Amino acid sequence: MAKDFPIEPPNDIQQDPAPTDDRENREPVRIMVVGSRQGITAVVNWLVRLGFAQMADWSDLQRAPNTGQWMRVLTKWLQKN
Repeated sequence: MAKDFPIEPPNDIQQDPAPTDDRENREPVRIMVVGSRQGITAVVNWLVRLGFAQMADWSDLQRAPNTGQWMRVLTKWLQKN
């Protein structure tokens, strides 16, 4: 499964958000992981090990609306073209 995803993030993804005066040059993209607590934890840990995000960048584990499942959310900031 790991071979299905690139190891390195694209060059236009910033690891840390830039100062607020640069917001017009960036756009937020949210990644949501929904499923069982165990499945979400495995995927988030895997993405952290790959260097995609830091553990602290993810939201707390919370109930997904109207599904009874769990979710965590991550926001990445992309440079606009």
